[in-house]
Amino acid sequence: MSLRIVPALAGMVVVLAGLVAVACTPDQNSRDVAGIEQTPNPRYFAERPSDAPMNPSVHCLDADFANMSVDESVIYWQNIFDDQRNHYPEQSFPSREDLENQKRAEWSHVVNDSVPTGGDAAFARDVCGLPQLDGALYNGIALRELRGHAAELGRRACTSIAEQGTAGLWQSVQALEFDRSDIAAHEYLIHSAIVHVCPQLSDFATGSAGIERCADLIADPSARPEEGVFCVN
Repeated sequence: MSLRIVPALAGMVVVLAGLVAVACTPDQNSRDVAGIEQTPNPRYFAERPSDAPMNPSVHCLDADFANMSVDESVIYWQNIFDDQRNHYPEQSFPSREDLENQKRAEWSHVVNDSVPTGGDAAFARDVCGLPQLDGALYNGIALRELRGHAAELGRRACTSIAEQGTAGLWQSVQALEFDRSDIAAHEYLIHSAIVHVCPQLSDFATGSAGIERCADLIADPSARPEEGVFCVN
């Protein structure tokens, strides 16, 4: 089943990692390693791209509200799935109860209490014109008019940064089979998330100068092997 309303970043399922750890992946390809060697201290999403497509005339509902709550997040996803159930009645979907339990469990892993006051609204105002927020539900409601649509994008970008670091997320974005304008739109969204939603992760915009020497560091025993190696001094 294809959900036409799910934005690209929403598919990045992430878990909040310790902010004192340095993400280090031992199986970097030659291009990644070469890039690190040429730029010892690379920066990712530290600058706002100037070529991102933007429609300045649109407005997002989230731009007028306080920060998201877990209840509002649950309601947002219930609206999304209710719309899908109505359009695809023959398909199988999680029950409303299962969906609520899942989203409340996910909330415990996302950036929530650390979002500055007004951070979700500032993010929504900044990114509202990007193409990632285009579209409508099958019932005709524009996605920008759904409480939580813009805010969820910012928070998911932040949790992706917390797990992958900006270097890992940058590589994921560059791997998308889109043209430059689409990639620039994703870069703009992630940069805005760092500025407005999770400024506590701004240090992640600078790559670690010691990342290529990860083998000389002590592996963090709490790291899960499938997520790469987290190293600590």
